[in-house]
Amino acid sequence: MDCVKTPQEILIDSAKSYYAYLSEHDLGLEELKIVGATLEQERLILTLGVKVLSQDGLVLQVGERLFELSACADMQYNQEDSILEISPNYELLESLQQLQSQKPKKSSAHKLALENLKLFSDLKFLVRNVEEFATKHPLSLPSRKPIAPPQIPSYLNEYQKNALIMLFSQSLSYVWGAPGSGKTQVVLFEAVYHYAKQGLKTCVLAPTNSALEQIFTTLIAHFKQMDFELSNLLRLGMPTQKFLSLYPECCDPNLLVQRGQTSLFAQPTSLKNRLKNAHIIGLTLDGFIKKRENLEVEFAHYFLDECAFVPLAKACALCADNVPLTLFGDHKQLMPICEMPPNALKIHKEVSVWNLSALFLEEFFHSPQVMLEKQPTDTPTLSHIAELRFTHRYGDNLAQILDRAIYHIGLRGRDERMEIYCIDSGAKGEAQSNVSQNEALAIHKLYKYLHQKSLTQSLGIITPFVNQKKLLQRTIAHSDISTIHGSQGREWENVIFSPVGLHYYLTDSRQTNALFGLNVAISRLKKRLFIVCDLGFWQQQEGQFLHALLSQSTRINL
Repeated sequence: MDCVKTPQEILIDSAKSYYAYLSEHDLGLEELKIVGATLEQERLILTLGVKVLSQDGLVLQVGERLFELSACADMQYNQEDSILEISPNYELLESLQQLQSQKPKKSSAHKLALENLKLFSDLKFLVRNVEEFATKHPLSLPSRKPIAPPQIPSYLNEYQKNALIMLFSQSLSYVWGAPGSGKTQVVLFEAVYHYAKQGLKTCVLAPTNSALEQIFTTLIAHFKQMDFELSNLLRLGMPTQKFLSLYPECCDPNLLVQRGQTSLFAQPTSLKNRLKNAHIIGLTLDGFIKKRENLEVEFAHYFLDECAFVPLAKACALCADNVPLTLFGDHKQLMPICEMPPNALKIHKEVSVWNLSALFLEEFFHSPQVMLEKQPTDTPTLSHIAELRFTHRYGDNLAQILDRAIYHIGLRGRDERMEIYCIDSGAKGEAQSNVSQNEALAIHKLYKYLHQKSLTQSLGIITPFVNQKKLLQRTIAHSDISTIHGSQGREWENVIFSPVGLHYYLTDSRQTNALFGLNVAISRLKKRLFIVCDLGFWQQQEGQFLHALLSQSTRINL
């Protein structure tokens, strides 16, 4: 007879099984191409051939040695130029200096030999961190109630008011809404502001660096309009160069010293002092799992954004301190990425906690064995959910399409119509299903047209397929070209979407994962959507989400 395991035991076993599987199948490890490396004034500067989506799990190989960078270095990232600056601790610096001493005499004084230097994004480190955290800390659902709620501001709509009241009355709650419904700009802002006014600290978390930066940028924009010191906000981890230059007072002071950005009239302060004085502290969830023990901060409330994209296994770390927890997100969008395929998950059922989202947290602690039979597309059950049913992001025409196809909650939008355009690229000629040269050429023409209209400053080009992304990158000199997963947590005024073809897992909306993925692609836009596709083909696909979008679009002839 099988013994009944506790959630904590399942979590530890899952991390061990998942780590072993990743190791055995050479998964979870991606090499990030280094095209240039210099060591100047005890700072390593790497020019990369790819974009860095997250600092969590970055591993630097120096010769034969591996260094987990989040544990032994401070980092700062220039997203535009793909430059990663690393300020190493003594051990890593010593290895780099030894590598520098081995270079040929004729080479540059600062350059390092690239053949002895490699950078990896290693998922296995993040899995191991979860195991270590779960081994050290008892885990249980929070039972402590939040503080008394604020007086509800009159500008909130009915749904936002209900969400704020729920948030301050429940130990565990979920605020669900489509983009533009006020999850961050209204509900989260009012919550952290209320805590800050009471002199209490809150922790704002997100699954990726880009998502965290987007949240902080939104909060800062609101706080700048008020009598509120921005130094009350502290964003830990690796900021982009743009964020660091715009909001240095919100960043890790160690980075400011390294970049020479401290004021001549202000005394430099330590990270310990910043943690003591800041009221709103932001981290990625992986950063929280790694650093929580050393922060020495007592939080009054945890807020986890983009929670539907967060693996349940990682979200369990927020159940260690009996701190009220509120989840923000949209379970009709992307789900967690698990490298273990369905046939292996049937054998290693405990690894399901990496396949399911944070929204299954309550069910997991109440019925852990039953939870292991769940599918990611199952609707999560929580005792306290607030639905935000109005979005300022979309015109009502697009909001109604999204509601009929995806949300089913009566979602409504602004009175004016959303600008949806289509460009017919002509029939796809390639036999290969995940690339379209015609779409790439049409997007190139569209890009030149939009550039003339000054509409490319805030433009994202999105496709479901990696090969199509690579083709677009070779065709168009634009920095923001990504897959649907790569666009998660980002937003643009304008979005160009290249669907390529009807693919069961990625664009066939009869399949739930594909439908939710398409929702993510569409929800990245703020103003205009351009769909570049084989129009004749998609017009024949009745019942498909893209067919419904195209039926509301205006055709552009290039």
